[in-house]
Amino acid sequence: MTIHIRLAREDDLPEIARIGAASFSGLRPREAADLWVRSSWAAAPRMRYWVADQEGHVVAYILWTEKGGFRSDAVVELEQIAVDPQRRSQGIGGRLVRESYEGVRGEIARSGRRVKAIEVTTGSEQGAIEFYRRTLGATVVAKIPDLFRGDEYILIARPSPE
Repeated sequence: MTIHIRLAREDDLPEIARIGAASFSGLRPREAADLWVRSSWAAAPRMRYWVADQEGHVVAYILWTEKGGFRSDAVVELEQIAVDPQRRSQGIGGRLVRESYEGVRGEIARSGRRVKAIEVTTGSEQGAIEFYRRTLGATVVAKIPDLFRGDEYILIARPSPE
């Protein structure tokens, strides 16, 4: 079955919220996930959801946020990514990061700007730091003790200029 990476549509929001609630304790109960997703959706074009779609069903999502204003040298944050719990460990997350980033980079380039840096904040569980090193070339630049579920790490990737 083929997976397509694409910009999210408004009718994807319930599935994004379902996956978010299943993946992050801070997005439970489901009503909290619905509110988070809808408020993030409303912040476009500053915030953009992308999804991994398999035969019309969302199996993963990613939320990209542009930080600090619409600058000529943009800083984007990979704010959140989640894969349906039954679809994990199949390479969907890595593909979603890489392909959606290319879409974000393209959107920014079409407005005459470039991506200067990518920021990711993550915990250390489940190999998250290594995942972002592999998919984005990100490196740890700071540690914030006891933030969400424990220590959080800020990673930065600096894409090569095009």
